Amino acid sequence: MDNLIDLINMGRVILDNGFDADTFLTWRHISFVCLLGLLGPLNYYTRTFCSFTRETAPQSLLAGEGILETARMAICEGQVLRESSRIFKPFKGHSKFVPWLSRKKHWFPLERLQSRPTA
Repeated sequence: MDNLIDLINMGRVILDNGFDADTFLTWRHISFVCLLGLLGPLNYYTRTFCSFTRETAPQSLLAGEGILETARMAICEGQVLRESSRIFKPFKGHSKFVPWLSRKKHWFPLERLQSRPTA
């Protein structure tokens, strides 16, 4: 939760010191990774943050900052479950998919995915 508060404050500092595109892009990336870790890729706040911060502009920073604040309030009020508290259950009617759904997931570092040659 402190990460979201720090990111909201960082957005205010970026605006107060004059908008810088490189700083905004760094802030957007860190904020997206934070939302992704807290809420997951399919959450409303994660998807909305991506679409509203697509452009490199001060308006995008304000919109992204508002989405972070709203997500923080929703988490505090218990309206949104954190990713670590979610329990994913396999579909009951599809027993042949149970081993695949309950398998151990492996996440690769971003550097490995970026270093792969494109076809």
